[in-house]
Amino acid sequence: MDLASLLQLPPGGLEVALLVLVRISALFVLAPVFGHANIPIRVRVAAAVLVGVLLVPMALAGPRPDVSTPYLLTLAIAGELTVGLTLGFVASLFFHGVQFAGYLLGLQMGFGMNQMYDPTTRNSTTELGVLLSLVATVSFLASNAHHWLLAAIWRSFHAIPLGTFVLRGPVVEKVVMASAGIFDIALTIMLPISGVILVIELALAILNRVIPQMNVFAIGTGAKILLGMTAISATLPLMGSTFDILIDRLSRQLISFF
Repeated sequence: MDLASLLQLPPGGLEVALLVLVRISALFVLAPVFGHANIPIRVRVAAAVLVGVLLVPMALAGPRPDVSTPYLLTLAIAGELTVGLTLGFVASLFFHGVQFAGYLLGLQMGFGMNQMYDPTTRNSTTELGVLLSLVATVSFLASNAHHWLLAAIWRSFHAIPLGTFVLRGPVVEKVVMASAGIFDIALTIMLPISGVILVIELALAILNRVIPQMNVFAIGTGAKILLGMTAISATLPLMGSTFDILIDRLSRQLISFF
């Protein structure tokens, strides 16, 4: 008895199940929450297999890919890897933008010399970057964006049947335009707080001109941290609604990407 018969799959069903699992596994590598470094690998593999089992019947009902030769099978696997990685990358851009905003704010406030490891992105960033990443993760889950991510991978099977993906110019252009959204997200989050810090720096510059003997650098570092954290505390409720708007835009982008 072969593996296809053991799994009660029709002829050619084993190749279909393999391609489905490849696309979903590639998505889970880069996708937020699902690809979180703190989640054990066994749990992530089990989740990918579970989602794959749920989607295999739909894939079997669609057109079957031509994987009659090892060369065609390799091309099909490469295409499924590209589709999954593309969706996971686009979904993670929101978190990259949030972390970028926290990094820039940390540099402005004087946290640049004291960086720490961010477990969500596995990169070094400032304390504000870690804080905003955690807030973004909570907002992502509270907005049910992880459901939209699963809906996007489900819809991708209708838009791009198994084994038919070809990397073309429009797809690359969409990925590049989506990557540019990192700066849009970062500016949207950091501009109110950055404006407060710029006003503080302007006031310190005027004070330095008026009283040259004063050590403005020593006073300014503490003032920027104090007033910057106060501004973050004051805008944190508004930041949640901003995250909801950005996540809603991300969800629509994922659904209509292909």
